[in-house]
Amino acid sequence: MGRVDIKGKGTMELSGGILRLSWKQGTYIGIDVATAALGVIETLCQGAQLPMLVEIGGVTHSAAARKVFPSRSNISRMALVGTSPKDRIIAVFRLPMAPAGFPIRYFTTKDKALEWLRDGSRGPA
Repeated sequence: MGRVDIKGKGTMELSGGILRLSWKQGTYIGIDVATAALGVIETLCQGAQLPMLVEIGGVTHSAAARKVFPSRSNISRMALVGTSPKDRIIAVFRLPMAPAGFPIRYFTTKDKALEWLRDGSRGPA
């Protein structure tokens, strides 16, 4: 299917068995964008639960978006990748409030995040 645009705010693709969501730097995610991302996830997963990498550099979410995203129906574990101290603070503050039901961790590099996601496919976190 290739790379899918999410309302001009980011892109998602399925590569090597891992969903990869890359939000544009500084993007504001409202409920409409979060819902669109969930639709793309459902399409790409085709009923399977897959690990997901999310690049969150400078991204903010509305309260409504945080309530619906991420959905545990298609995600087995999620790695958040940020680029700044602000990203880390936001991630650490919000992780306990995420409606996930699956492991979520914050990373500063994609390589470490992907390693964690791949290791998780071999067993529980």
